[in-house]
Amino acid sequence: MPKPKHAEPKLVNIEINGIPLQVPEGELLVEAAKRVNADIPIFCYHKYMQPVGMCRMCLVEVGYKQPDGSVRKMPKPQASCTLPCTEGLVAWTETEQIVKDRRAVLEFLLINHPLDCPICDRGGECPLQNNTQFYGPATSRYIEIKRHLPKAFPLSKYVALDLERCIQCGRCVRFTEEVSGDAQLGFLFRGAQTQPHTFQLTEFTSRFSGNVIEICPVGALTSRTYRFRARPWDITTQKTVCTMCSNGCNLYVDSRSGKVVRINARENPQVNETWTCDKGKFEQTYMHAPDRILQPMVRRGKEWEPIRWGDAYDLLLERWRNLSQERGGHAIAGIAGHKLSNESLYLFQKLMRGVFQTNNIDHRFTRYQGELSAPPVQNEYRDLEAAALVFVFGSDLVDEQPMVFLRTRKANRRYGVQTIVAYPTPNAVEEFAALSLRYRPGSEPALLKGLLYALLDMLPEPPADAEWLKARLADCTPAWTQDQTGVPAEWLLAAAEQIARAPSMVILAGEKVWNHPDAAELIEWLQVLNRITGNESREEGGLNLMPTGANQQGALELGVIPHLLPGYARVDDATARARFEQAWGVPLPTGVGLHTDALFQAALQGEVQMLYLVGADPVSEHYDPTLAERALRACEFVVVQDIRMTETARYADLLLPACPFTEYEGTFTNWERRVQRFWQAHPPQGDAKPDWQVFAELWLRTQRQTPPFNVREVAAEIAQLAPAFASCTYEHIGEQGVRL
Repeated sequence: MPKPKHAEPKLVNIEINGIPLQVPEGELLVEAAKRVNADIPIFCYHKYMQPVGMCRMCLVEVGYKQPDGSVRKMPKPQASCTLPCTEGLVAWTETEQIVKDRRAVLEFLLINHPLDCPICDRGGECPLQNNTQFYGPATSRYIEIKRHLPKAFPLSKYVALDLERCIQCGRCVRFTEEVSGDAQLGFLFRGAQTQPHTFQLTEFTSRFSGNVIEICPVGALTSRTYRFRARPWDITTQKTVCTMCSNGCNLYVDSRSGKVVRINARENPQVNETWTCDKGKFEQTYMHAPDRILQPMVRRGKEWEPIRWGDAYDLLLERWRNLSQERGGHAIAGIAGHKLSNESLYLFQKLMRGVFQTNNIDHRFTRYQGELSAPPVQNEYRDLEAAALVFVFGSDLVDEQPMVFLRTRKANRRYGVQTIVAYPTPNAVEEFAALSLRYRPGSEPALLKGLLYALLDMLPEPPADAEWLKARLADCTPAWTQDQTGVPAEWLLAAAEQIARAPSMVILAGEKVWNHPDAAELIEWLQVLNRITGNESREEGGLNLMPTGANQQGALELGVIPHLLPGYARVDDATARARFEQAWGVPLPTGVGLHTDALFQAALQGEVQMLYLVGADPVSEHYDPTLAERALRACEFVVVQDIRMTETARYADLLLPACPFTEYEGTFTNWERRVQRFWQAHPPQGDAKPDWQVFAELWLRTQRQTPPFNVREVAAEIAQLAPAFASCTYEHIGEQGVRL
């Protein structure tokens, strides 16, 4: 059954090493021991996978208190990773017998384990190495020849397998079966020849393959991109947040001599648990790209000429003043990318509105660029485990939202949460979905209308506007829907019946919705579905129009959109506008500005003559790249502030070097509206500056009022002006973030 969201666990009294404590009933003893700082060694156990008790390293002595106060000990040591806590449990984790047993386990594991520590990438952070130093024998009694197997075998382009080092803990195999669901790894052969491998010795193609490197307790699975690049004592580790999608995975960045050498997952039970996808782990290399922009440059004919920051600011502001005097603020527009921090996004829209006097600002490259007036998401990760049903509509979750995919799969596998998926092509959710509605590409509106038609007669409590809806949907019969979409009528009716019976439902809508030609209609029907099923007002249910960019949600929350100020205050609301004018000390433009497509069209018509693009690459990311290219060519003055020479940067007149997320600190807002901190991992390269600093310096050159000059001051200003961010100061966010 679904996992209750706010259930209070029943507490039981136990005792560990003579220390009494209360823990939730059913909590595994290996986890309970951490509460009293009793470190039980483990190999096969992993907090986020089902326990199996394979390695026997976590053995402890156990007893139970009797009514007369005595303790009845179990005759043999027990594996603490499979033992749930119950009332009266008593455990001893470091007795003479237990230490002896652990030494014996280690001796068996080391029989065939090679002495590779000096050349093993796991050396210095290896659980086997650490446990051997603490519990293991100083010398080996084994004098026979060790087994010899292939070393550094390329399992995939990211993962290398050293079979000699494997201790058969099963973590990697269980991960692919339990967590990622692709089941690409398994144990081959038997006895001393047992070894993990892909079936039929094919390439390991999982989208989550990097996780097996991190959970391997030895150096059997190592990273091919990190191989021999650094040792643990050579690197500096810093906490950060992933920028590859809107999931907001918590990460560690390892850098050496100012360069990122490795990225690992960081535990956050509210977000990514302890997982990451391969895009986040291996493909965030743009901070060291050969085409990195390292100094301001101005175009002279066909060549780029390096200039100083002060000269770059002077040129930008001179062109702005000339345009502003001739055409006003309407001739200027700005677009921000989804990888900017909250602080950078806030100061960008403040600069555009307060200095450049324009509301022509946006961050969206999708077909849908309508006027949202409220957050497009209702739920959070844990709702996926608490709801009775998850309806995935128009989203290839494993590609667009990898951690949402893993959590949805976990909800189905562990808690029995049912899933319905509607997508035009084969996708990973189908593997565990109760129903798959595979429709013809582009027929999303017809499918939704047909589903609503069938649903109206099945709901236990028809909505107040049921008759009006029936009139609008009168022609959308199951037969008509099958003809329009290719989805069999019986499948449609089965999906409608399951939705009608579900006590709660989370709707996850993705890229096929945002980029549909009739996206506005689609969103309207999704909102109707959410409302008539009662999930609009349910805590465990709701509609989520999932953003795809890392901080797209932050851009919406902080007003990087033509009709909204930070906190969803409308720009044409005089009262709201006055509040920001007083805080910023400048008058603000009054009318709703142009969204991305409209400002591109305005550029083609000569109405917008200056474009300021920050971390945005419309030539590569816009749904219609040719429109973006034509607009950039037509624009009189284009400023591009970015990390590297993107396709869009090639059309710039002025280039400003920006910092990636590893070179400064700030916050991001993920899809569930969770604000999370990231920290600076290494110094900026060249003359690059954080985006927020560039905006602050431009503000300082044009206004008397001093802008905030560090990210904490910016965050404090946001907290004052956007009510949802009131608790999002750096002192309160912590390491797990704060949900708005």
